[in-house]
Amino acid sequence: MVVARGETRYTSTVAEQASAEQTPVHPQVLVPYPGPDGSGEVQDIFLYLRPETNGVLVESLLLRVIQRCSQYRSGIKLVYLANFPGQFIIDNHIVERHYAHKFFFAVHGKRVFTPRMKQDFERGFGVSFADANIIGSFEALYVLDKTPEELFSLWVPGGDIVHVDGQTIKRYQDVYVVNYDIPALLHKNTRSTDIAVMLFRCGVGYDYFVELVDEMRLALVEQRALSAEFPASRAFHFSKGPVEQLLDATDYLRTSSGEPISFEKLSFVVYAQRHGYGIEGLAGVVHSPICLFEQPDGSLVEENIFSYTASDSYAEALEKLRTIRAQLWIR
Repeated sequence: MVVARGETRYTSTVAEQASAEQTPVHPQVLVPYPGPDGSGEVQDIFLYLRPETNGVLVESLLLRVIQRCSQYRSGIKLVYLANFPGQFIIDNHIVERHYAHKFFFAVHGKRVFTPRMKQDFERGFGVSFADANIIGSFEALYVLDKTPEELFSLWVPGGDIVHVDGQTIKRYQDVYVVNYDIPALLHKNTRSTDIAVMLFRCGVGYDYFVELVDEMRLALVEQRALSAEFPASRAFHFSKGPVEQLLDATDYLRTSSGEPISFEKLSFVVYAQRHGYGIEGLAGVVHSPICLFEQPDGSLVEENIFSYTASDSYAEALEKLRTIRAQLWIR
């Protein structure tokens, strides 16, 4: 893969392209998906390693934490395990699709902010939105003369990072960069970088699982697989709620031939359909997650569905989905 400083186009060599055409690559599924559980008594929580930390050591450390917990097998079960070759991820544009809602803002920047986002920006940074130099991260590579990794690693004080509707804005000097991490996400995923994906069927709730995530981080720090100052999110991702489970499943739940598992066969989808919620609505919020929700007093609030339903049960998430009155359409 060839990446020039400040560029956002990524091209393979002729040899890589020829190899990809001659040898189809598929995920190695070690534990196949058993099908959905739409009872509402369990949640399907994905956990997958970041490209920069993937490896047998990290994977085994995370599994060891799960297997040591008192709820293993009774309350937490590993129901899917697969290794995704980097070539498969790139050829199927998984990263671009998975972060499409963040790519949208990383590309368009200031032009696509909603009124609520503008207010949160001004509240967070204490400056006028209209006067601020707000740009998407791809434009920032040229403006700041940074590589994707340099932009990602650029340290700023905590007060110079603001989260707005699921988007992250970093202030550097007099420039406000929207979703500064997106170019690096593309850069880190190469044809030689595999990703391990696990799916745990949990009947213990998110509070318990988050405690396990903290234990996983400590285990990685003890084995020097993660620096003590870095959060767990630098090493691995896990589904934060029922709707994010659908996003993770859409891209990382596959058969051994590489075909995606049908949306209708996902646990939260089955649960929602049993309670009268249409599959089209679920698919819509996964791809366009910024919505207006009606409150009990009739007012509307704007939220990102992934953060709005974080740590919810299936029943709680479904009740919030029923209150959606409008969405920001992300193309």
